[in-house]
Amino acid sequence: MVTLTVEKSSVPTPERGSVALRNLGLRIVAAVLQVSATIAVLQALTPTVAGVYFKGFVIAYGLAALLRGKYDLFVAQHFVGPRDPTRSTRELVRGLGIRILIRSAIACAILLVVTADMDVMDVHLRPYLQTYLPFVLAVPFATLALYLANVLRAVNHTLASTLVATYSINIMILVAAYGSAGSEDTLLTLLSWAFFAGTALAAGVGVLITRHVFPPAPQLAPVVWPEVYAAATRNGLTGIALACLQWGPLCLLALIGSEIEIAHYAVVTRTANVIDFLIPAAILVPQSMLLHSRLSDTMHSSHGKLIVDLVASVATTTCCVALIAIATPWLVDFYGSSYTGLTGLFALLFAAQWLNGAGRPAIRHLAAHWNLSLIRRILLVSMTVAVISSFIGIPAYGALGAAISVCLGALLLNGQAVQAAFAGCNQPQTAISSSR
Repeated sequence: MVTLTVEKSSVPTPERGSVALRNLGLRIVAAVLQVSATIAVLQALTPTVAGVYFKGFVIAYGLAALLRGKYDLFVAQHFVGPRDPTRSTRELVRGLGIRILIRSAIACAILLVVTADMDVMDVHLRPYLQTYLPFVLAVPFATLALYLANVLRAVNHTLASTLVATYSINIMILVAAYGSAGSEDTLLTLLSWAFFAGTALAAGVGVLITRHVFPPAPQLAPVVWPEVYAAATRNGLTGIALACLQWGPLCLLALIGSEIEIAHYAVVTRTANVIDFLIPAAILVPQSMLLHSRLSDTMHSSHGKLIVDLVASVATTTCCVALIAIATPWLVDFYGSSYTGLTGLFALLFAAQWLNGAGRPAIRHLAAHWNLSLIRRILLVSMTVAVISSFIGIPAYGALGAAISVCLGALLLNGQAVQAAFAGCNQPQTAISSSR
């Protein structure tokens, strides 16, 4: 959310010709893999069992977001804002990655004990440990992979970020779904372990790509690491707010909603996520023609440049949302008759994606002009409204209530970000200090 660059000096040279086509092609492949993996799961599992499967996704990704939240914010602070020249980027990414992996492994062990105790205390048709073991074991790998994807996104390697976050997991799901046969329980088990294998592969791919992106550099002096950890710790509460904003409504739906409602929500949100894959590809069109760069260069104030960025972002996001919306009826035919009649859910989650896409320049502006107290306030207000509305809406409206909460959270987040970005445009950029 606050991880993309906004400064013109940090934006890569506009891509042309074969490079732009290659990047566009890889993003389209990512979208096809996402949709194909969703179709494969829905064809292999009934809605109720698919809900059990997607609940495992919520366990893995929700906990991963919580474990890495403060580090995501530190990455935004370090890479998007003014950098501290004493910090070696390669060693910083590596050191924080190891720390995240250790923290998530400890959380994984605790969660295994909890699920084992739940099986003893509450005899269930599907034992918790047996059903969700692959997803719990995937938590460390998912956390590391998404952290590295966030780092790549922060330094404007958005295509590499998409490759790390989506390719491996969706490919493994497709292999398991179409390469095996058996009862529904057998397929559920195979797909669950395919998710685990995909997260492990994604973490490995993320390590390889980040090693390539960040060249070797001298190790950080030992005295710097306590400062790094202290800076990340200051983001603790804000990181929790970020994770709860992103995953709070869906986690509440997984706790108090039915499996069918979870399946419906998961199918719609996986479809809506395709928009996020394509938005950077759409931006390649004006960038490759140098229109966006020339307009920005003619602006002599940060206020004018922000307006140009917002206009370009609104235009490209609108095109992407419209494209996916047009294709949605065709996709629903592949999903099956159990997933028809979800127009309201699609509309709300597409609207949330539009808000997040249109507001990206404002979010990047906040990250580039880091003000922790302001960012904390924006995230806490957005998260509080989203979570409270989830508690009210989910019991009454199910998946639709969760979607309403997500949309409200996105509206508040991006609305506050735009207001704060314009308010701060005329203020001089200050260096990030350790006191923030």
